[in-house]
Amino acid sequence: MVRKYTYIFVDVEATLIRGKQNIIEIGAIKWLPDGTIEEFSQLTQPYKFRKLNFHIQKLTGISTEQLLCAPSIKEVMPEFIKWCEGNTIFIAFGEFDRKVLEDELSRHKMDSSFLYPFIDFQQKYMIENQLKEQPSLSKLLEAFEITTTIQHRALADAISLFNIFKETNGAELIEKQQTNEFGLLLSEFRQQEEAYDLLLSYIVGTISPSGSVEIDSISTMNKQLSFDTKEEQREIAEGVTETVQRTIIHPNDEVEEFLNNITSDLHNKVLISRSGLKQLSKINRLHQVVFPKLEVITLQQILYSEEAVNEFSINSLTIPLYEEKLYSLLKKYETNIVNEFEKRHLLTKEAIHI
Repeated sequence: MVRKYTYIFVDVEATLIRGKQNIIEIGAIKWLPDGTIEEFSQLTQPYKFRKLNFHIQKLTGISTEQLLCAPSIKEVMPEFIKWCEGNTIFIAFGEFDRKVLEDELSRHKMDSSFLYPFIDFQQKYMIENQLKEQPSLSKLLEAFEITTTIQHRALADAISLFNIFKETNGAELIEKQQTNEFGLLLSEFRQQEEAYDLLLSYIVGTISPSGSVEIDSISTMNKQLSFDTKEEQREIAEGVTETVQRTIIHPNDEVEEFLNNITSDLHNKVLISRSGLKQLSKINRLHQVVFPKLEVITLQQILYSEEAVNEFSINSLTIPLYEEKLYSLLKKYETNIVNEFEKRHLLTKEAIHI
Protein backbone atom coordinates (compact mmCIF):
# COMPACT_ATOMS: atom_id res chain seq x y z
CA MET A 1 0.00 0.00 0.00
CA VAL A 2 1.44 3.39 -1.02
CA ARG A 3 1.42 6.00 1.72
CA LYS A 4 -0.20 9.38 1.14
CA TYR A 5 2.48 11.45 2.86
CA THR A 6 6.21 11.93 2.65
CA TYR A 7 7.69 11.85 6.14
CA ILE A 8 10.74 13.97 6.96
CA PHE A 9 12.59 12.96 10.11
CA VAL A 10 14.56 15.97 11.24
CA ASP A 11 17.09 16.75 13.94
CA VAL A 12 19.04 19.93 14.58
CA GLU A 13 22.13 20.58 16.67
CA ALA A 14 22.34 24.07 18.14
CA THR A 15 24.47 26.22 20.40
CA LEU A 16 23.56 29.14 22.63
CA ILE A 17 24.87 32.48 21.31
CA ARG A 18 23.87 35.78 22.92
CA GLY A 19 21.06 34.03 24.81
CA LYS A 20 19.49 32.42 21.72
CA GLN A 21 19.76 28.94 20.26
CA ASN A 22 21.51 29.00 16.87
CA ILE A 23 21.46 26.03 14.52
CA ILE A 24 24.87 24.55 13.75
CA GLU A 25 23.70 21.41 11.92
CA ILE A 26 20.58 20.14 10.17
CA GLY A 27 20.13 16.44 9.47
CA ALA A 28 17.06 14.87 7.90
CA ILE A 29 15.76 11.67 6.33
CA LYS A 30 13.02 11.87 3.70
CA TRP A 31 10.81 8.79 3.44
CA LEU A 32 8.76 9.02 0.25
CA PRO A 33 5.44 7.18 -0.28
CA ASP A 34 7.08 4.68 -2.63
CA GLY A 35 9.63 3.76 0.06
CA THR A 36 12.50 5.77 -1.41
CA ILE A 37 14.83 7.34 1.15
CA GLU A 38 16.80 10.57 0.72
CA GLU A 39 19.21 12.28 3.12
CA PHE A 40 20.03 15.89 3.95
CA SER A 41 23.00 16.85 6.12
CA GLN A 42 24.63 20.26 6.45
CA LEU A 43 26.67 22.18 9.02
CA THR A 44 25.71 25.85 9.33
CA GLN A 45 27.66 28.83 10.62
CA PRO A 46 25.66 31.03 13.03
CA TYR A 47 25.58 34.79 12.54
CA LYS A 48 28.66 36.50 14.06
CA PHE A 49 30.00 33.09 15.13
CA ARG A 50 33.44 33.00 16.79
CA LYS A 51 33.91 29.88 18.90
CA LEU A 52 31.86 26.77 19.68
CA ASN A 53 31.06 25.96 23.29
CA PHE A 54 33.37 23.22 24.62
CA HIS A 55 30.44 21.13 25.89
CA ILE A 56 28.79 21.16 22.43
CA GLN A 57 32.11 20.27 20.79
CA LYS A 58 32.52 17.30 23.14
CA LEU A 59 28.88 16.20 22.75
CA THR A 60 28.71 16.38 18.95
CA GLY A 61 32.31 16.16 17.77
CA ILE A 62 31.74 19.32 15.70
CA SER A 63 34.68 21.74 15.84
CA THR A 64 34.90 25.51 15.69
CA GLU A 65 37.00 25.20 12.53
CA GLN A 66 34.30 23.16 10.75
CA LEU A 67 31.67 25.79 11.52
CA LEU A 68 33.90 28.65 10.41
CA CYS A 69 34.12 26.94 7.01
CA ALA A 70 30.38 26.17 6.85
CA PRO A 71 27.79 28.24 4.95
CA SER A 72 25.39 30.49 6.87
CA ILE A 73 21.85 29.48 7.81
CA LYS A 74 20.58 32.00 5.23
CA GLU A 75 22.43 30.00 2.56
CA VAL A 76 21.51 26.56 3.90
CA MET A 77 17.81 27.09 4.63
CA PRO A 78 16.69 27.75 1.00
CA GLU A 79 18.42 24.50 -0.01
CA PHE A 80 16.70 22.67 2.85
CA ILE A 81 13.28 24.16 1.98
CA LYS A 82 13.68 23.08 -1.66
CA TRP A 83 14.73 19.57 -0.55
CA CYS A 84 11.60 19.38 1.66
CA GLU A 85 9.13 20.20 -1.11
CA GLY A 86 6.08 17.96 -1.37
CA ASN A 87 3.16 16.68 0.70
CA THR A 88 5.30 16.28 3.80
CA ILE A 89 4.91 15.67 7.52
CA PHE A 90 7.87 16.56 9.74
CA ILE A 91 8.74 14.22 12.60
CA ALA A 92 11.11 15.20 15.42
CA PHE A 93 11.91 13.76 18.84
CA GLY A 94 10.92 16.34 21.46
CA GLU A 95 9.80 19.98 21.28
CA PHE A 96 13.28 21.45 20.80
CA ASP A 97 13.68 21.02 17.03
CA ARG A 98 10.43 22.73 16.02
CA LYS A 99 11.03 25.66 18.35
CA VAL A 100 14.62 26.20 17.22
CA LEU A 101 13.69 25.95 13.54
CA GLU A 102 10.78 28.37 14.00
CA ASP A 103 12.93 30.84 15.94
CA GLU A 104 15.76 30.66 13.41
CA LEU A 105 13.43 31.20 10.46
CA SER A 106 11.70 34.09 12.23
CA ARG A 107 15.04 35.68 13.14
CA HIS A 108 16.08 35.67 9.47
CA LYS A 109 12.62 36.72 8.23
CA MET A 110 12.05 33.45 6.35
CA ASP A 111 8.69 31.77 5.79
CA SER A 112 8.17 28.80 8.14
CA SER A 113 4.99 27.43 6.52
CA PHE A 114 6.92 24.57 4.84
CA LEU A 115 7.57 23.08 8.32
CA TYR A 116 3.99 21.99 8.96
CA PRO A 117 2.56 19.61 9.90
CA PHE A 118 5.26 19.06 12.54
CA ILE A 119 4.92 16.19 15.01
CA ASP A 120 6.73 15.59 18.28
CA PHE A 121 7.07 11.80 18.17
CA GLN A 122 8.46 11.61 21.70
CA GLN A 123 5.13 12.96 22.97
CA LYS A 124 3.15 10.60 20.70
CA TYR A 125 5.12 7.62 22.00
CA MET A 126 4.58 8.70 25.62
CA ILE A 127 0.82 9.05 25.05
CA GLU A 128 0.59 5.65 23.39
CA ASN A 129 2.41 3.99 26.30
CA GLN A 130 1.15 6.37 29.05
CA LEU A 131 4.69 7.20 30.17
CA LYS A 132 5.28 9.91 32.76
CA GLU A 133 9.04 10.15 32.22
CA GLN A 134 10.41 11.26 28.86
CA PRO A 135 12.32 8.43 27.14
CA SER A 136 15.59 9.34 25.48
CA LEU A 137 16.38 8.42 21.89
CA SER A 138 19.18 6.15 23.13
CA LYS A 139 16.84 4.32 25.53
CA LEU A 140 14.38 3.59 22.74
CA LEU A 141 17.17 2.42 20.45
CA GLU A 142 18.24 0.04 23.20
CA ALA A 143 14.65 -1.10 23.90
CA PHE A 144 14.04 -1.95 20.23
CA GLU A 145 17.54 -3.38 19.77
CA ILE A 146 18.40 -0.90 17.03
CA THR A 147 22.14 -0.54 16.55
CA THR A 148 23.77 2.78 15.74
CA THR A 149 27.36 3.97 15.82
CA ILE A 150 26.90 7.73 16.23
CA GLN A 151 24.65 9.88 18.40
CA HIS A 152 24.30 13.63 18.93
CA ARG A 153 24.92 14.35 15.28
CA ALA A 154 21.90 15.59 13.39
CA LEU A 155 21.75 13.05 10.55
CA ALA A 156 22.55 10.09 12.83
CA ASP A 157 19.76 11.08 15.25
CA ALA A 158 17.33 11.60 12.35
CA ILE A 159 18.15 8.07 11.11
CA SER A 160 17.64 6.68 14.63
CA LEU A 161 14.24 8.38 14.86
CA PHE A 162 13.29 7.00 11.43
CA ASN A 163 14.13 3.46 12.57
CA ILE A 164 12.15 3.86 15.81
CA PHE A 165 9.20 5.25 13.83
CA LYS A 166 9.17 2.17 11.59
CA GLU A 167 9.58 -0.20 14.54
CA THR A 168 6.60 1.33 16.39
CA ASN A 169 4.28 1.68 13.36
CA GLY A 170 4.52 5.43 13.83
CA ALA A 171 2.11 6.38 11.06
CA GLU A 172 -0.68 4.30 12.65
CA LEU A 173 0.19 5.65 16.09
CA ILE A 174 -0.14 9.25 14.85
CA GLU A 175 -3.43 8.55 13.09
CA LYS A 176 -4.80 6.82 16.20
CA GLN A 177 -4.20 9.97 18.28
CA GLN A 178 -5.87 12.38 15.89
CA THR A 179 -8.88 14.19 17.34
CA ASN A 180 -10.97 17.32 16.77
CA GLU A 181 -11.93 17.51 20.46
CA PHE A 182 -10.20 19.54 23.14
CA GLY A 183 -10.50 20.52 26.78
CA LEU A 184 -9.23 23.94 27.86
CA LEU A 185 -8.29 23.95 31.55
CA LEU A 186 -7.44 27.24 33.25
CA SER A 187 -6.42 27.70 36.87
CA GLU A 188 -5.64 30.63 39.16
CA PHE A 189 -4.26 29.86 42.61
CA ARG A 190 -3.47 32.71 44.99
CA GLN A 191 -2.66 32.89 48.69
CA GLN A 192 -4.91 35.22 50.67
CA GLU A 193 -4.68 36.09 54.37
CA GLU A 194 -6.81 33.18 55.62
CA ALA A 195 -7.03 30.77 52.66
CA TYR A 196 -5.82 29.99 49.16
CA ASP A 197 -8.20 31.17 46.46
CA LEU A 198 -8.53 28.53 43.72
CA LEU A 199 -10.32 29.11 40.43
CA LEU A 200 -10.69 26.28 37.92
CA SER A 201 -12.41 26.62 34.54
CA TYR A 202 -12.86 23.72 32.13
CA ILE A 203 -14.13 24.31 28.61
CA VAL A 204 -14.98 21.39 26.30
CA GLY A 205 -14.91 22.13 22.60
CA THR A 206 -14.69 20.67 19.10
CA ILE A 207 -13.18 21.87 15.85
CA SER A 208 -15.82 21.37 13.16
CA PRO A 209 -15.04 20.19 9.61
CA SER A 210 -15.72 23.77 8.46
CA GLY A 211 -12.84 25.00 10.62
CA SER A 212 -14.77 26.71 13.41
CA VAL A 213 -14.43 26.18 17.17
CA GLU A 214 -17.64 24.91 18.74
CA ILE A 215 -18.02 25.19 22.54
CA ASP A 216 -19.87 22.26 24.11
CA SER A 217 -19.70 23.27 27.79
CA ILE A 218 -18.00 25.58 30.29
CA SER A 219 -17.68 24.67 33.99
CA THR A 220 -16.07 26.87 36.63
CA MET A 221 -15.30 26.22 40.28
CA ASN A 222 -14.10 28.79 42.80
CA LYS A 223 -13.08 27.46 46.24
CA GLN A 224 -11.16 28.65 49.27
CA LEU A 225 -8.59 26.11 50.47
CA SER A 226 -7.68 26.46 54.12
CA PHE A 227 -4.06 26.19 55.21
CA ASP A 228 -1.87 25.98 58.31
CA THR A 229 1.69 27.09 58.85
CA LYS A 230 4.22 25.05 60.76
CA GLU A 231 7.75 25.84 61.88
CA GLU A 232 10.39 23.22 61.19
CA GLN A 233 14.12 22.91 61.78
CA ARG A 234 16.21 22.33 58.68
CA GLU A 235 19.90 21.45 58.62
CA ILE A 236 21.79 23.78 56.27
CA ALA A 237 25.30 22.61 57.21
CA GLU A 238 26.84 20.10 59.57
CA GLY A 239 25.73 21.11 63.06
CA VAL A 240 23.93 24.22 61.76
CA THR A 241 20.13 24.45 61.53
CA GLU A 242 17.64 27.13 60.63
CA THR A 243 13.96 27.57 61.34
CA VAL A 244 11.74 27.52 58.26
CA GLN A 245 8.00 28.03 57.96
CA ARG A 246 6.11 25.40 55.99
CA THR A 247 2.64 25.97 54.58
CA ILE A 248 0.27 23.01 54.67
CA ILE A 249 -2.70 23.44 52.30
CA HIS A 250 -5.76 21.29 52.93
CA PRO A 251 -7.51 19.55 50.02
CA ASN A 252 -11.16 20.11 49.17
CA ASP A 253 -13.55 17.26 48.33
CA GLU A 254 -15.44 19.26 45.71
CA VAL A 255 -12.22 20.26 43.98
CA GLU A 256 -11.09 16.61 43.97
CA GLU A 257 -14.38 15.54 42.36
CA PHE A 258 -14.15 18.37 39.80
CA LEU A 259 -10.59 17.37 38.83
CA ASN A 260 -11.46 13.67 38.64
CA ASN A 261 -14.36 14.46 36.31
CA ILE A 262 -11.99 16.45 34.09
CA THR A 263 -9.47 13.59 34.11
CA SER A 264 -12.15 11.14 32.96
CA ASP A 265 -13.39 13.52 30.28
CA LEU A 266 -9.95 14.28 28.83
CA HIS A 267 -9.35 10.83 27.36
CA ASN A 268 -8.97 11.11 23.56
CA LYS A 269 -8.95 14.91 23.74
CA VAL A 270 -6.22 17.50 23.38
CA LEU A 271 -5.58 19.49 26.55
CA ILE A 272 -5.10 23.24 26.15
CA SER A 273 -3.72 24.99 29.22
CA ARG A 274 -2.16 28.30 30.11
CA SER A 275 1.39 27.00 30.47
CA GLY A 276 1.36 23.20 30.53
CA LEU A 277 0.56 20.86 33.40
CA LYS A 278 3.29 22.15 35.75
CA GLN A 279 1.01 24.96 36.89
CA LEU A 280 -1.62 22.37 37.88
CA SER A 281 0.77 19.82 39.40
CA LYS A 282 0.59 21.26 42.94
CA ILE A 283 -3.23 21.26 42.89
CA ASN A 284 -3.33 17.75 41.40
CA ARG A 285 -0.88 16.32 43.96
CA LEU A 286 -2.79 17.95 46.79
CA HIS A 287 -5.98 16.18 45.65
CA GLN A 288 -4.22 12.94 44.58
CA VAL A 289 -5.41 13.35 41.01
CA VAL A 290 -3.31 12.01 38.14
CA PHE A 291 -3.94 13.27 34.62
CA PRO A 292 -3.49 10.83 31.74
CA LYS A 293 -0.56 11.43 29.40
CA LEU A 294 -2.06 13.33 26.48
CA GLU A 295 -1.28 15.98 23.86
CA VAL A 296 -0.85 19.32 25.60
CA ILE A 297 -0.91 22.69 23.83
CA THR A 298 -0.30 25.91 25.74
CA LEU A 299 -2.03 29.21 25.12
CA GLN A 300 1.42 30.72 24.54
CA GLN A 301 1.97 28.31 21.61
CA ILE A 302 -1.43 29.23 20.18
CA LEU A 303 -1.44 33.00 20.76
CA TYR A 304 2.32 33.88 20.58
CA SER A 305 1.71 36.82 22.97
CA GLU A 306 1.78 37.09 26.75
CA GLU A 307 -0.70 39.94 26.49
CA ALA A 308 -3.17 37.71 24.65
CA VAL A 309 -2.64 34.87 27.18
CA ASN A 310 -3.42 37.29 30.02
CA GLU A 311 -6.82 37.96 28.47
CA PHE A 312 -7.84 34.54 29.80
CA SER A 313 -7.56 35.70 33.45
CA ILE A 314 -10.70 36.40 35.51
CA ASN A 315 -9.59 39.91 36.55
CA SER A 316 -12.29 40.47 39.24
CA LEU A 317 -15.19 39.41 36.99
CA THR A 318 -18.07 37.37 38.32
CA ILE A 319 -18.04 33.72 37.24
CA PRO A 320 -20.95 34.12 34.74
CA LEU A 321 -19.23 37.12 33.12
CA TYR A 322 -15.89 35.28 33.11
CA GLU A 323 -17.46 32.31 31.32
CA GLU A 324 -18.99 34.64 28.74
CA LYS A 325 -15.56 36.20 28.28
CA LEU A 326 -13.95 32.77 27.76
CA TYR A 327 -16.54 31.88 25.14
CA SER A 328 -15.86 35.16 23.29
CA LEU A 329 -12.09 34.69 23.49
CA LEU A 330 -12.26 31.18 22.01
CA LYS A 331 -14.29 32.53 19.10
CA LYS A 332 -11.91 35.49 18.76
CA TYR A 333 -8.87 33.20 18.55
CA GLU A 334 -10.44 30.25 16.75
CA THR A 335 -8.18 30.73 13.72
CA ASN A 336 -5.13 30.38 16.01
CA ILE A 337 -6.53 27.24 17.63
CA VAL A 338 -7.41 25.57 14.31
CA ASN A 339 -4.01 26.49 12.85
CA GLU A 340 -2.15 24.90 15.78
CA PHE A 341 -4.20 21.71 15.41
CA GLU A 342 -3.30 21.67 11.72
CA LYS A 343 0.36 22.31 12.46
CA ARG A 344 0.35 19.22 14.70
CA HIS A 345 -1.60 17.06 12.20
CA LEU A 346 -4.28 16.47 14.84
CA LEU A 347 -7.52 16.96 12.91
CA THR A 348 -9.35 13.81 11.90
CA LYS A 349 -10.96 15.60 8.92
CA GLU A 350 -9.63 18.30 6.69
CA ALA A 351 -10.67 21.63 8.20
CA ILE A 352 -11.25 24.61 5.94
CA HIS A 353 -8.64 27.31 6.54
CA ILE A 354 -10.24 30.40 8.02
